This record gives sequence, C-alpha cells and structure tokens, in this order.
Amino acid sequence: MGATEMTTTVFETRTRPRVEKEGGGTFTHVRPPRRVRVVGYVRQSFEEMDRKRTRPGDQKGRIAACADTHDWHLVNTFEDTGWSGGDLDRPGLLALLSSLDFEIVIVERTDRLTSNKKDLDFLLSLLDKRGITCVPATWSWEPLAQYMRWWYRLRANPVYALLDAPPARSEPGPARAQPLAGLTGGLN
Repeated sequence: MGATEMTTTVFETRTRPRVEKEGGGTFTHVRPPRRVRVVGYVRQSFEEMDRKRTRPGDQKGRIAACADTHDWHLVNTFEDTGWSGGDLDRPGLLALLSSLDFEIVIVERTDRLTSNKKDLDFLLSLLDKRGITCVPATWSWEPLAQYMRWWYRLRANPVYALLDAPPARSEPGPARAQPLAGLTGGLN
C-alpha cells in the first residue's frame, strides 16, 4: 500500500495584487498579476424583441460594467438572439460551453442563461466541474437568481465569497454628528 500525495488549494477571500519576480543572473523583471478571465453570455428571445431591458447591446453594457467593477478581463461575449431560455440547444451557449478558456461567465440576469431550474442545475454543475463560476451582472430577487446564489454559497465558492464580502474601506467615512454636550432639550 503506497502513500497518496495530496495537494491543497487555498483561495483568498480578498483580492490583493501580487507581484511575482522572475529572473536569474543580474537582471530581474516584474510580471504584473494576472487578471481573471471572464466571458459574457447574452440571450434575447423573439418574444422579448420589443423590450428595452433585454436588448443585446444593453445586456453587453451591463456585463462589461460588472467585469470592470471587479477588475476582471472580459475576453469574449457569446450571444443568442431569437432563442428561448427553455432550450439549451443554442449556438452561443454551446460555443461558450466548448470554449472553457475562462474562469467566470457573466450573464446579465440568471434567466438569460436558462428559465428552467433543472437546466440551471445542469449548467451550474457542468461549469463547476470545469472550475467556472457563473455570476449575474444584475442581482435580482427572482427565484432562479436566488437559487443560483444559494447553490454557490452552499459550495463555499470563492468568487461568491468575494462578491458577498463588504466593500473594503480605503478612506475613513464621513464623521458622524455627535450630540453636543450641555444641551438638554427634552431628549432624555
């Protein structure tokens, strides 16, 4: 019976830049930290063509804003225009699932990915097996969005740990008004 080697991966809960030094001899150069690679996914069905919120251009804008907010590198956006959320056989979604050269996929809202809980389970499990996390650019209270958030929290997903963490305060907040001493105006 032989010994088994085990590797441990540690995920940091806060992002902080790392600088790695490479080199040898007398010259050393510094490599900047690698940004997380993300892709976007946009879907609009024929029934939604007249709705402003679901326009592909608007969805792409919200996805890009989400990537910028978290300092993620948006490398591609896959699009399915005219396809229902009840069907997984969509060309853009299939291209996204076959690409796999990214760590995070951003959807504008969870229902852009699928409108079916069973399909959402399948997609989240498939992405999770490949080390990919799905993040909505717009948080909502719709049941599928809450289910996806619960699904990742249950697995202690490091991306969701970052998203759920309170924002770091780099500057002191505004001074709070303190009650003035010596004033008695019936505020006892």
